[in-house]
Amino acid sequence: MVWANALGDIGWWAAAKLPIRPQGVNPSFILDGSSGQADKPGFYRFNDNPQEENPSRGYIMSANHQPKPSSGVPVPGYYSLYDRAQRLDELLRDPATAWNLDNSKPVQLDTQNAYPRRVLEPLLPVLKEIVTDPLERALLESLAQWDGSHSLNSITPTVFSQLLYELAHAAMADELGEEQFTQLLHTPALEFALPRLAGDATSRWWNNKSTPKTESRADTMRVVWRATISHLQETFGKEPTDWGWGKAHTLTHVHPLATKMRLGRIFNIGSFAAPGGRETPNHLASPLGPAPWAVTAGPSTRRLIDFADASKALGINPVGQSGVLFDRHYQDQAKTFVAGGYLQQPLSTADVKANTRSTLVLSPVP
Repeated sequence: MVWANALGDIGWWAAAKLPIRPQGVNPSFILDGSSGQADKPGFYRFNDNPQEENPSRGYIMSANHQPKPSSGVPVPGYYSLYDRAQRLDELLRDPATAWNLDNSKPVQLDTQNAYPRRVLEPLLPVLKEIVTDPLERALLESLAQWDGSHSLNSITPTVFSQLLYELAHAAMADELGEEQFTQLLHTPALEFALPRLAGDATSRWWNNKSTPKTESRADTMRVVWRATISHLQETFGKEPTDWGWGKAHTLTHVHPLATKMRLGRIFNIGSFAAPGGRETPNHLASPLGPAPWAVTAGPSTRRLIDFADASKALGINPVGQSGVLFDRHYQDQAKTFVAGGYLQQPLSTADVKANTRSTLVLSPVP
């Protein structure tokens, strides 16, 4: 539960009963119910749940990352990477900023995070020894200088996202097999693992079990780089100038009937070039995989409310106010949403009356 009020109070509280687990049991894995692993000896005190009220830093932030309660009570679960939360904290922490509706927009629409840096930092010295082609050296240099922003015209996030997939595939597919590797791509465990793998030159994962030799990190990264460049050239063309993020990363709002009845051109909304990415504040995300990438997750709405005057709130839906096909409000917000725009949200009685265009009346059947 997250709340705020016009008096300036802010707070959040994990409103759930957190079970006590037997010693050594990790509930993120399948538990053997016949052995007592799944037993719950009890629950932690509700007062020890993760919580904050009016913290001294002046703001509260939640980005699906794992909370660390001061009580020390463990809070297991399938949490997102901490990079989005760190980026939001970086944007919000300046005490001199007087926040308002206008300067809050760039926070929601920010496309940067530090995850690429965590993966690339230990690999860049290796890649600099491997990559010799002048054009490819320029791409490598862009990775070295990259701040992690996923903007539409940038080539670098496209190269990194393909490199990330090729890294995972080269290191793990030989041990897991293609079927289990494909399943792994849809779990958060892989994204947590890859920075650790990148930084461990002695990891056994670097060796390709399907070959007679024992591959090193450098050997595998040579394969990774070559596969990255080859796939992007085959998918988008020989020239890197054609590899912009907006071309590789797109948003289509897929209607459920479109896949069943092949009516995508009528029912679907999009496709749109999409900024942002996985675990950026503008969280338009797609699963880890080879290019191109279709957005499969994102905010259900964006909203900005000044509690000093809530009647001036701003907001936007990903598609429109109506779920009825061919209605004029079925997709009238889609382009504005992906472009980072907002609409005025009339909330006061006078504003609602002034902006009312039609009224929907729901009457029970007699």
